[in-house]
Amino acid sequence: KKIVFNSRENGTINVWLGELETGAQKQITFDPELAGFAVWSPDGKWLALQIKRGDDTHVALMPADGGEIIQLTNESGQSWVHSFSPDGDKIAFAGQREGDIWNIYYISRSTRELVKLTDFKKRNTFARYPAWSPRGDKIVFEYTETTGNIWLTQLK
Repeated sequence: KKIVFNSRENGTINVWLGELETGAQKQITFDPELAGFAVWSPDGKWLALQIKRGDDTHVALMPADGGEIIQLTNESGQSWVHSFSPDGDKIAFAGQREGDIWNIYYISRSTRELVKLTDFKKRNTFARYPAWSPRGDKIVFEYTETTGNIWLTQLK
């Protein structure tokens, strides 16, 4: 019945709710830096979202109809939220730590336990979009390694 989306209507990315039946839209975050890229909890009561603080982004949580934003991560780097576990307790995200190293993590909304699920070491790779399986026993994600080649062309 509702969708969650980003808007820059007031200059900064913030989270909005849209009513599918009426088309009504309501801004639910008013962050001065960035609050966006929200995902619904399985029960529809919570939103996990990304918030920006300085050069870092963090995983945050808020009630789905608006309210206080609770910052869950504090580590330096990037934290890009993507999905909740089927039980609604864990939030999977892609995290950039240790300079430019991307890995997959989850954080528990109830205990705040942070778990690193992968251990990639290369700087020319990234991991994104971690999604929980319906049973909660697996996470699928994108992993990409960028490489370069040197080419030669003859001048005419």
